Amino acid sequence: MAVIRFNLGLDVGYGNTKGVWSTDAGPEHNVIIPSVAHEIRDLEDYRALSSAGQTDEVLVQVDGRHYVVGPSTAVYGRTLHDNYIHTPQYRALVAGALYMAFKDLGEVVEWVDALVVGLPVYSFGKFREGLAAEMGKGFEVPVPAKLRAAYGKDTVFVRAKAIKVMPQPVGAMTDWRGRLAVPPPEGDTVIVADPGYKTFDWFAMRGHVIIPDLSGAFDGGVSELLKDVSVAITRKHPNARVDIQTVEDGLERGKISLVGVGSIDFTEYRQTVRKGARIIAQRMAEMLQRSQQSNKVRVDHLILAGGGAQYFEDAMREVFAGVDFIVLPRPVLANARGFWKVAARMA
Repeated sequence: MAVIRFNLGLDVGYGNTKGVWSTDAGPEHNVIIPSVAHEIRDLEDYRALSSAGQTDEVLVQVDGRHYVVGPSTAVYGRTLHDNYIHTPQYRALVAGALYMAFKDLGEVVEWVDALVVGLPVYSFGKFREGLAAEMGKGFEVPVPAKLRAAYGKDTVFVRAKAIKVMPQPVGAMTDWRGRLAVPPPEGDTVIVADPGYKTFDWFAMRGHVIIPDLSGAFDGGVSELLKDVSVAITRKHPNARVDIQTVEDGLERGKISLVGVGSIDFTEYRQTVRKGARIIAQRMAEMLQRSQQSNKVRVDHLILAGGGAQYFEDAMREVFAGVDFIVLPRPVLANARGFWKVAARMA
């Protein structure tokens, strides 16, 4: 059956790219892939290797250059700079997310009826118009292999009819509000804390009114905690040169072995993560306190979302003891879910 309407909420973070989508009035579907678009310079060699077995990557072309996008690309390094939205890697990630959605859907869609994307709080004003323009250019998306015969082409050019750019934590705020049986009192101040891979953002609202002075951001996300662990490991194992991706894997697995170093037990470094997370949470609290003193407002609800929620939950509960504190389900998807809900309401 032909798709009548395709709505997409897209959160391209520095750590992961998250998409939540639906067709017509259907249920929510989602995709999460690392925010890594690795450039392939030797296409012949890559195709020979990829044809040898199944792969979860897709080859995307942007401006004549080729990138692989998919779950297993996490082994390559992430791009951490402020002008990220104007890079070909960013466009490759959007195309990759669309490819994953079409593969799940079992159908190719040439138009996204409503597309909602986000930016970190600190860069929203600076890059909002630029990101809207980037999204308006459209994307060349590979057609999943099983759909090529029916579609008749190997790629599809996808454009959006309506585009909206929002601060990333507003997505989580929207997701939280949509879960409430009764909305909070209009006078309550609600803050969403969104620790991402590169930045720590927070966004405040009272009712449906944004409170700019209680919103903010700084570089201090998950990557900072991983760097702390990397430094601690090097102190104990001088021969170890552990990048932050390896640290992330080690913290998840508990133990990894490195050639020339041996086995490293990462459980002993969880205290390093906790200490770093508390310093960052305390920094946010101090900035809020200064704002409260000047604006004489309070915080009634604190919502934790984002891909870094698992690293910061304990620290946030400790630093903000006494505040109504909520961690959203599958917090890594919270912004994208909220964007999708906004997209569903767009004409």
